Amino acid sequence: MQIVFVKIFKACPDFRFEASLATWIYRIALNECLNQQRRRGLQQVPFEALLGRDEEPTAAAVDLHHAESERREIVRRAVMELSAKLRAVVALRYIDELSYEQIAEALDCSAGTVASRLNRALGQLEKRLRPLRRLL
Repeated sequence: MQIVFVKIFKACPDFRFEASLATWIYRIALNECLNQQRRRGLQQVPFEALLGRDEEPTAAAVDLHHAESERREIVRRAVMELSAKLRAVVALRYIDELSYEQIAEALDCSAGTVASRLNRALGQLEKRLRPLRRLL
């Protein structure tokens, strides 16, 4: 995150106010994430490891957590198999909850392209996850 903030700070004089500040920042962050991924490969830390736990879980809670973790991992792997362009649209729409217009600004494309990529990504995900429907 520090690298992203430094890049944003250094790039502030170049901001042209043609897009919203939020999508401009998203684009810088997205580019840096893609650069890091190319350099080091994918490394993920679960949210639970960052947040910690305050109470001792019950056996039922552990089972539910394990099942949910497995579902998330299955979906994560399916998303990671998408091309970078499709993966970016899925992440911006469903993780960052951006509108099509905001995604279009962040990715420097049209809202129609965003809709097309999202439709293609969801179709591919549905095809990959269909055999696992009972598990999800």
